Amino acid sequence: MDKNYNRLKELVALYKDAMVLELKGLVEIPSVTDRREEVEKSLDYALDLGERLGFKSRKELNGEVGVIDTGEGEETLGILVHVDVVNEGDMDKWETDPFSLVIKDDNLYARGTLDDKGPVISSLYALKAASKLSEELNIPFGKKVQMIIGTREETEWSDIYEYVESFSLPDYGFTPDGEFPICNIEKGVASVKLRLPFGTDERISHLSAGSASNVVPGKSVVIVDGKEIVIQGKSVHASQPEKGENAIMKMAEELISLDIKGSPLLSVAKLLKEYFEDGEGSGLGLRSESEYYEGEFVHRNIFTPTVIEADKESTLITFDIRYAYGTEFKLILEAFENLAQSYGGKVEAYQDLPPVYVKSSKPFLKAFADAYERMSGLKNEFVLAYGGSYAKAMPNIVSWGPIFPGDPDTCHEENEFISMETLVKMTEIFAAAIWDIVTGSDSYK
Repeated sequence: MDKNYNRLKELVALYKDAMVLELKGLVEIPSVTDRREEVEKSLDYALDLGERLGFKSRKELNGEVGVIDTGEGEETLGILVHVDVVNEGDMDKWETDPFSLVIKDDNLYARGTLDDKGPVISSLYALKAASKLSEELNIPFGKKVQMIIGTREETEWSDIYEYVESFSLPDYGFTPDGEFPICNIEKGVASVKLRLPFGTDERISHLSAGSASNVVPGKSVVIVDGKEIVIQGKSVHASQPEKGENAIMKMAEELISLDIKGSPLLSVAKLLKEYFEDGEGSGLGLRSESEYYEGEFVHRNIFTPTVIEADKESTLITFDIRYAYGTEFKLILEAFENLAQSYGGKVEAYQDLPPVYVKSSKPFLKAFADAYERMSGLKNEFVLAYGGSYAKAMPNIVSWGPIFPGDPDTCHEENEFISMETLVKMTEIFAAAIWDIVTGSDSYK
């Protein structure tokens, strides 16, 4: 290995303890997206760290977005991250305090360690390592590096959309908010809220599950004839619901088995069973014919109920939808509207983030691939990302890291963690990619 890459590894090793300490400080701020005061504290923490590491930092859009800059040149490498997190989920399932960093078996446990505060710290120290090597060798950055820090990634993305409309954008870059190797294709991410005219009654007086639209609920609660029934599932990120157990679908099966005739909520349970049992949209006529688009693996359309709440008048169900590149969202929306109308209900709200496709032949992706193979010893591939990331917001941005092949994905789960090995290894990879691009004489567009 070239001595410069060895030096980057040495620098990352020197920064390891500082990285853990800064991650500890960052995760101790409970910056759940709707807790705006805490989110701003988290943003301030990241911007302050950027300045302490020798970079310029600033707030934009009334504190909705933070920016950390360094380097000079005509091209800009972007790194898109976020400091907001999903809520704690089921506190009974946490083995540690979700907002206190606990190191156990060389793993770092806390909400946000994997999504996305660990990658925030990693990216900053990767930039620091590249900057330090630049100083040691007296080789100035020939390109700019800009870290853009969002604060509403886990909800409606109003932060990053306004930024895109208001400021010049990086020429290319990555968001460490997915997995390795390079995810140049992302599924579309949408949510639909379906309002049905079926409410609680004397027999079924309560029904609820879920707290976030992009999390498979791990628990549902229904009260039948005055008796509370708690149904346990397994909470996971909604991008790959098959890894968990959906407590809403288990609740539907329970109600159907009880066969409470005449209860309006029985109709809700049967609707869920009929239209969403396979999770692939067969009941809606939206099951993908193929998992490939022009030879590229894009998977299938996936439909997951994630939040449900019934009152005396109606039931509101939120669906998380991950749709394959080549599928049009308007067809999905039409199918939900038709379903709602057939039951006398309506689509109350919806959001859509389109799929991503970036050609793997782009020069900046070659630099990313080389850095990955050189620093990890693993072979690069171009793969599909199941989740949604800020890559959807800007052109020529891919999802890259932090989860390595074979590693568990605990994003949005209770007991979220990142391993020490992952934290260090991805920092080495990012440092090498930054170094190659900012010191290279060629264009990477």
